[in-house]
Amino acid sequence: MAYQKVDIGTNANDGTGDTLRVGADKINENFEDLFAKINGVANNAISDGTALTSAGVVLTTSTQTLTNKTLTAPVLGGTTTTASGNLIVDPATQIVEVRGDANGVEGQIQLNCHVNTHGQKITAADHSVNATNTLTLPGGTTIGNADATLVSDTGTQTLSGKTLTAPKIADGGFIADANGAEQIIFQTTASAVNEIEITNAATGGAASAGASTAPIIGASGETNVDLALLPKGTGHVAIRSTGGSNNQGAIRLNCEQNTHGQTLMSQPHSSGDSGFFMLPKASTSGNARATPDVLLSGDKTVGTVEAINTATALSVDTLVSEVTTGSSALAISLPNGVVGQIKIITMVVDGGGTATLTPATFANGTTIDFADVNDTVMLLYANTIGWVVVSNSGATIS
Repeated sequence: MAYQKVDIGTNANDGTGDTLRVGADKINENFEDLFAKINGVANNAISDGTALTSAGVVLTTSTQTLTNKTLTAPVLGGTTTTASGNLIVDPATQIVEVRGDANGVEGQIQLNCHVNTHGQKITAADHSVNATNTLTLPGGTTIGNADATLVSDTGTQTLSGKTLTAPKIADGGFIADANGAEQIIFQTTASAVNEIEITNAATGGAASAGASTAPIIGASGETNVDLALLPKGTGHVAIRSTGGSNNQGAIRLNCEQNTHGQTLMSQPHSSGDSGFFMLPKASTSGNARATPDVLLSGDKTVGTVEAINTATALSVDTLVSEVTTGSSALAISLPNGVVGQIKIITMVVDGGGTATLTPATFANGTTIDFADVNDTVMLLYANTIGWVVVSNSGATIS
């Protein structure tokens, strides 16, 4: 019902206003309407003696405390404060939703500094990424129930006690030292299937054991994978010493069961040696992982030996050829070698026939005959002149 105003006339007691009855009726109906609104009932539920059931009347300009009030689509302005200090929000779904403006600005929450001169915003992802997910803050035993700082994806921060599972590092990305300088750089190979594995160790520190107790840097991926070390420019791969007598830099090459190994080591500091050494050239045939050429030993010099008992060309990939003859003559030949190569030929069994050797290029003649056991020659291959006799014991040179 609309408000009804009592007509009091134009002048006092001029008889033009509402009668006492009409005026009183308007007053009653106005109060009935007011009581009904406050009590939240129909006007006809208000009668003589009806009491106000509301705890109070809310006014638009006064400061009042409201309890258990439901606000539908309220518009809040200015600053909201609480008497207790904390603002507790208890929505039915336990979700406080800050809406975007539908024109490019996402929902945001700003947390101000203590003097409220600046603040940091928590902003939702852009509409274009279709993000509907939950972000959970760390806490509890995960962070030891201690206060913590969130990690930025662009800032420089120190992280402790973090476990990284399959972290992805950009091509050319690096792990920096304490000063920010590059310490380990990661380079990317397209469609890579092979990688390195780094394995730590407990106690022992021995790599020459069936189960290594030393830390390991190994290749991984396919069945057979090399492990490469690549110096920069003319640099070297150096094995440094940790110091101490007879503790030169060394490389150990283990047996196939890793139960023992052979060690290459440098001369001691007292020798003052910084020389270069080159491995000898491999034999031209028969050289393989299972049948490698053997280096000379400082304890004893043992050359590879071949047995000859038929007409054939002697091998230039062995040091010694041992000749066995039958009852008839045996014709053998010797191909050209490499400059500086040594070849020894000796008769070990005399069956009655003579073995005649014809070198391809021979400085001392044409042939060498071996007629008796112990007939032996040592040859040296020289540039342009071919095989040269260094020593001869019993053989006949023609």
